[in-house]
Amino acid sequence: MAPPVTVGGMKWRDRDALQPIGGPVPRRTWSVRTLGGELVVEGGDSVGCGRGRTPVDYFLAVFPQTQLSLISILSSAKLSARRLAPTTPGEVLKFFGVLLLATRFEFGSRADLWATTSSTKHMPAPAFGARTGLSRNRFDGLWSNLVFSRQPAGGPAEGAGGTEQFRWALVNDFVEGINQHRAAHVTPGDTLCVDESISKWYGQGGHWISFGLPMYVAIDRKPENGSEI
Repeated sequence: MAPPVTVGGMKWRDRDALQPIGGPVPRRTWSVRTLGGELVVEGGDSVGCGRGRTPVDYFLAVFPQTQLSLISILSSAKLSARRLAPTTPGEVLKFFGVLLLATRFEFGSRADLWATTSSTKHMPAPAFGARTGLSRNRFDGLWSNLVFSRQPAGGPAEGAGGTEQFRWALVNDFVEGINQHRAAHVTPGDTLCVDESISKWYGQGGHWISFGLPMYVAIDRKPENGSEI
């Protein structure tokens, strides 16, 4: 066990928290209610007749379908304005799948993923066109015109009160849709997993004061500065 460290007059110790904060928490497993009304529960991968749920089943259970339709509508408008064919919720879903599939390959240029000949005898050609049914040109068109949220009229100077607010408007509908869907369909369990969160902290007398914290961080991609967990 590491020795205690005193920072800002407070002593920090490296030890397990044996008592739950706020009292004991009753055991409860997580569950997700699908659009069809089924409950997906911990250890409940089977859907009968020897068939189990697939990764796409879980994705669709937690991804808001209204958001999938909104992405399709907004992106189709942008595609049509550039004289490209509109998209559909099914094609948007396939696009997401291709993005995930791309993480399983090493490539220098995105175009390499549609190559039909392999650069090495040890691995097959990516051949994303035949493998996914999505051509390279269509993927590039979707990549350049995908819209996740309604945009305020007038741009950042007029429509959303400044550049920062306009930047968040790019994903506001997406975030709100996910939050609403999870509130309606997801029941969390009793276990909490914290992953790289930040507790906001402005100090006791200045924006960069770290008094009382073992470490104070400021990261450009985080909306707030403070103590990183």
